[in-house]
Amino acid sequence: MRGPIDYLVVGFEGNKFDGSVLEALSDAIDKNIIRVIALGFVQKDTDGTLTQLNVTDSGDEVIASFSQKYVTDDSAITQDDIDEVGDILEPDTAAGLLVLEHVWALPLKKALIDANGYLIAEGRIHPEAQTELEGGN
Repeated sequence: MRGPIDYLVVGFEGNKFDGSVLEALSDAIDKNIIRVIALGFVQKDTDGTLTQLNVTDSGDEVIASFSQKYVTDDSAITQDDIDEVGDILEPDTAAGLLVLEHVWALPLKKALIDANGYLIAEGRIHPEAQTELEGGN
């Protein structure tokens, strides 16, 4: 049984990704909140050249160590995914691609299944919509 699976694409201006964000991911993994399925990095130079960075050969020890410890399936990010991200990246920007499983939801999923419950709808409300939820303008 698996929990819900999401993907995130996060941009970093100036092609500056130093791996420090991975500490927060590591914390969430160690607390059994998420599981990283796949992790990838791409960068678009100022001239528009797109480069996919091999996580284990990135030259950044933090990124390589994180990948070896936590990533389970690098094949979950395809070349089509990389190309699609490359199409929307601005020049001189890097992006991290992350596929993750919400393992915190597994006990809830099991309880719902055991109670003969089933999913009718799902969705995500982004934090930017918080004022609408609170009745603000």
